[in-house]
Amino acid sequence: MSELDVVSVPKTAGEPAASVVIPSYQGAARLPALLDSLAAQEEGTPDFEVIVVIDGVDDGSAAVVDAENRIAVRSVEFPENRGRVAALNAGFDDARGRVLIRCDDDLVVPPTFVSAHVSAHQGPAVGVIGLTRDIHRDSAYARAYGTDAGDRAHRAARNRTAEERWRLWAANCSITRDTWEQVGPYDTRYRAYGWEDVDYGYRLAEAGLDLVIADAAEAEHHGPARTAASRAHKAFESGAARAMFRQLHPGALLPAAGPGKGIWGKAVGIASHVLSTGDRVRRVAGIVDQVLPLVPNAVGRKLVALAVEGAALGAESSRGAATEPTSGRTAATRRTAAAGRPRVAIAHDYLTQRGGAERLVLSILKAFPDAEIHTLFYEPDQIYPEYRDARIRTSPLNRIGVLRRDPRKALPLLAPFASRMRIDADVVVASSSGWAHAFPTTGKKIVYCHSPARWLYLPEDYLGDAGRFDVKRLALTVLTPLLKPWDRRAALRADRYFGNSSVVVERIRRVYGIHPDPLFPPFSPAVAEGGQEPIGELADWVGAGGEEGGHYLVVSRLQPYKHVDRVIEAFRELPGKRLLIIGKGPERDRLRAMAPSNVRLVEGLTDAQMRWAYAHCAALIAASHEDFGLTPLEACAHGKPVIALRAGGYLDTVREGVNGVFFDAPEAGAIRTGIAELDNGAPWDERAIRAHADRFSEEQFIAALHDASDEALRYRQGPQRTASEKGETTS
Repeated sequence: MSELDVVSVPKTAGEPAASVVIPSYQGAARLPALLDSLAAQEEGTPDFEVIVVIDGVDDGSAAVVDAENRIAVRSVEFPENRGRVAALNAGFDDARGRVLIRCDDDLVVPPTFVSAHVSAHQGPAVGVIGLTRDIHRDSAYARAYGTDAGDRAHRAARNRTAEERWRLWAANCSITRDTWEQVGPYDTRYRAYGWEDVDYGYRLAEAGLDLVIADAAEAEHHGPARTAASRAHKAFESGAARAMFRQLHPGALLPAAGPGKGIWGKAVGIASHVLSTGDRVRRVAGIVDQVLPLVPNAVGRKLVALAVEGAALGAESSRGAATEPTSGRTAATRRTAAAGRPRVAIAHDYLTQRGGAERLVLSILKAFPDAEIHTLFYEPDQIYPEYRDARIRTSPLNRIGVLRRDPRKALPLLAPFASRMRIDADVVVASSSGWAHAFPTTGKKIVYCHSPARWLYLPEDYLGDAGRFDVKRLALTVLTPLLKPWDRRAALRADRYFGNSSVVVERIRRVYGIHPDPLFPPFSPAVAEGGQEPIGELADWVGAGGEEGGHYLVVSRLQPYKHVDRVIEAFRELPGKRLLIIGKGPERDRLRAMAPSNVRLVEGLTDAQMRWAYAHCAALIAASHEDFGLTPLEACAHGKPVIALRAGGYLDTVREGVNGVFFDAPEAGAIRTGIAELDNGAPWDERAIRAHADRFSEEQFIAALHDASDEALRYRQGPQRTASEKGETTS
């Protein structure tokens, strides 16, 4: 018998029998199936309401909820992502029902779901658990590990004794409002994935409630991990959260187990030492994903299990080290566990295109794998697929599709909305070309600047050939006097400033009076690793198999200042040579219209097709005034030389005679001269070219960010002293 009062479920006037609370983060694609199943509850189901808590990133979820008219459903929307615990607490507090049912947004429930939960609360106060069964799509991961592991977990859950059922408290469960008011909300100290549910189940058991399983509430779980990398990362976060649970409830669990004995135990022990950071987990498990299609399922199962068990043990072990004095810790252990360590967030202007700045944010995420990303806009279909596994918070403007797809159209609105992108974190690393450095924060701010805003300080580069009465030109004419003071105030609020190249460092000094440190963007030679796939669109141009060295290559956004039109003009006079242009942007239609037959423009390529394009080119042509520019290094990774404009960031990445040649002006004639110089020179040393790329390592970049974060936490410094403070003048 429970120590809590016996509860009855009959509702009072206007009060539903139950409230189904759905915490949802970027759930627009998942919610329809769940709402369909809730709308199909059996006849005679008690009245219920549905509350969807949209956790700070509205990817269309609000529209899904608004369109639902079969059941009583409403949404609670957070202006920023606060995490699952906050979403659950807000939903339960907002609920009006006597029975509070928690249901994750990736479930599909049976027609008996609501009735099963409600009827289980007709007697003494209990906690009700509905089990879930993983539903996997066919894949190498599912065949080797996912399906079997899901089935084993389901059987183990059914076999739990009554005394152990608190461990099953998770995605499908319910209590009454009276119990909620007596036991209290979910514990907000759990910030990473996992164990906030188990914690609540334990508290219910400690309060004297029996935890029962409602068979008729069992649901399908359509959101299990789909890859070894995703599963191992969840295990890593769960291991860190398990350590938090041990701190909060000493004695609830058996002492932390080691890796076990025997060969397998030793292997897990070794893996736990290797998988001691989220970055390592992603890398190692990513390799496992690449191997799975090539090995028997039995071998693949062991590889995934090793990554999962090693990650969980590595995180839990490192959590203990995180409480040691700073002087006795390594950089890795200082940053391992999600609980009890500094909260780092990442800011970026907007994630709406595949460019160098967006690749750099992925490198920052490797440095701080538990960080949330804050951005004005996020368009998943236009950005690298790796972002789908990240936690991303957006501005309210993200709900407007036309602005999300082309943020330039929102220019008059971006400053006020950027000023409201408040970030609650100990350290924010802002990757900025004009907006993210202005996001306010409760902690310290490190700015990695790709360039002070081009539309303010290099407007002709930004506008290109826009006419006198072009809308963007007119808007900038009106907004510039207002935006420049706003932008400079934002820059001066930073605690540390980095510039991404020698040119940008000087530009920051000139524009803001700040003396930043240079930090070159990271580059990984792994861009050249992996399979290659010919580009089907070029089958009638270079042949189905392609000829090695058969084309020159431009990889660029199609913006006016990129000078892609000048490269096209150069090849108009070189009919015997072929030019392949990879990129997208507002200049696409104009450039395609002017391109001669020996020039092709393509976009939306896979990584394998990009590798093919680089590997089979004669050289890369880089004609724009870049602040840094990663494409020369990507060509270097394939042992290919570069023909580059002698300006900007290319002065940092191109070494004449080692990995490329320069031309002196972004004009067709000068570009042709550079092509002739490369063609007529001595053969290029591919090993020397690749070695040059190795100098720009991701490891050095990550180490510099870690050092800057540690320094920012030790004391609050202003940005590097301004020129006026040093007695200098700015131009």
